[in-house]
Amino acid sequence: MLLKNAHMRPAALLAGWSLIAMAVLAGLGYGYAFVNLYVPGDSAASLRNLMQSPGLLSGVITSFVQILGLDLLVAGALYSLFEPVHLPLARLMAWSRLVYTALLGVAIQHLVLILPTVTTGPPEAVMVQQQLKAFLATWALGLLVFGGHLAALGILLLRTKAIPRLLGWLTLLAAACYVGTRSAELFWPGYASVQASVEAVLSLPMALGELGLAVWLIRAGRRVSAPA
Repeated sequence: MLLKNAHMRPAALLAGWSLIAMAVLAGLGYGYAFVNLYVPGDSAASLRNLMQSPGLLSGVITSFVQILGLDLLVAGALYSLFEPVHLPLARLMAWSRLVYTALLGVAIQHLVLILPTVTTGPPEAVMVQQQLKAFLATWALGLLVFGGHLAALGILLLRTKAIPRLLGWLTLLAAACYVGTRSAELFWPGYASVQASVEAVLSLPMALGELGLAVWLIRAGRRVSAPA
C-alpha cells in the first residue's frame, strides 16, 4: 500500500517539495515577470516593457526551465508511488505529464528566440508580440494535456485508501478547470474578454488539488521516516 514502506519516502518527499517549488516558480515567472512583460493586443507596449526591463524575459525563461526540470522529477516520483495502485492508469498519468512537459519545452523556445534581439538591437514589436502569443498558445495546449494528467491522478488518488478522498475530488475539479479554461483559450475567440475574470475565480480550485497533495505527501513522507 502507498507509503507503507520506508523506501517510498524519497519519492513522496521529492514529489511534494517539487510541487511546492513549481508553484513558487510559476508565481514568479508567470504571475509576476510575464504579466509585467506581455500586454495583450498592444505590441508596442510589450516591446516597451521588454526594452525597459530586459530582466523580465530572462526571469520568465529561467523560471519555466526550472519548472520543466521539476515536472520531469514529479512525473517519475508520482509514477513510482502510484504504480502499485493501478499500473495502466499510473502510466497514463506519468506519460501525460511528460507530454505536457515536452510542449512546455516547445513553448519556452518561443521566448528564447526573442532573447538575442534584446542585445543585438531593438527587436520588431510585431515579432516580439507574435513570439509571446506563440508561447501562450503552445503552453495552453500543454495545459490542456496537463488537465488529462490531473484527471488520471485524481482517479488514482480516489483508488488509494491511504489518501483522503477530498484530495482526489479536488484534483478532478482542477482537471476540469484546466480542460475548460484552456479549451476556451484555444478555441473560443471571445474568451480573451472574460479570461481574467474566469481565471480569477478558478485559480484557487486549479491550485488546491496539487498543492493539497504536495502537503499530504510531505507529511506522509516524514511520518514514514519517523522511528516506530
